[in-house]
Amino acid sequence: MTDPYGQLAPLYDRMAADPAIRGLYRELRRALTDAAAARGLRPGVIVDLACGTGNTAIPWARARARTVIGVDVSEAMLRVARKKSRRVRWVRQDLTSLSLDVSADVATCHFDALNHVLDAKDLQRVFSNTARLLRPGGLFLFDLNTRFFLEWLSTSEKLCRAGPHVFTAFNAFDRKTGVATFRQLWFVRQAKLYRRVLVAVKERSYEDSEIRQLLRAAGLRLEEVRVMRRLKGRPIRKLYVAVRIAPG
Repeated sequence: MTDPYGQLAPLYDRMAADPAIRGLYRELRRALTDAAAARGLRPGVIVDLACGTGNTAIPWARARARTVIGVDVSEAMLRVARKKSRRVRWVRQDLTSLSLDVSADVATCHFDALNHVLDAKDLQRVFSNTARLLRPGGLFLFDLNTRFFLEWLSTSEKLCRAGPHVFTAFNAFDRKTGVATFRQLWFVRQAKLYRRVLVAVKERSYEDSEIRQLLRAAGLRLEEVRVMRRLKGRPIRKLYVAVRIAPG
């Protein structure tokens, strides 16, 4: 399987250093802390799905009594993550076939990673796999880009800087399928020259009603949907908080 993040992995943290993204990291950590506190939950085991280079997993591992597991399908992204922290247990697995021998208090999946799951049946598998690793009453927090945002992103090209590197983003949106294709053409600075790197990924939007139904079928109850970001008054990113239902 081709890894779309294979060439992007060494550059990813340059983008993640953007103040707006760092602010989003902090907001996601607060959301988990608040959700756990509201339910009297003290997370001892946290599993971060689609963890990438570890930016969402590593802060939780600073508490030595806590077990943190980061899961990603990209070996290139995990290679970067392993260099950043040895306290996190890094695991390479596809979320649609996720199988961990763990009983977790919390699972997270951030930065619209689940938008990359293009088939509802596959998303159902991800939810079911996540439910199996959670204890009854355990929390599952994840965020998604909305259809409006995916469509809006296709309306213009963008030129961005990431440290000494430059990339342009040009996207397309299929209104029939709701699938967006994102392409980034990077110019990676190497001494006085630049190396071209093309990255292409796809995302699909899901309606809240569909998410609720898929979660319920997996044994998870959707308890909260929070708008995290708006554009032109419309939601572009939402945070979902679900709870593992006790069997029986």
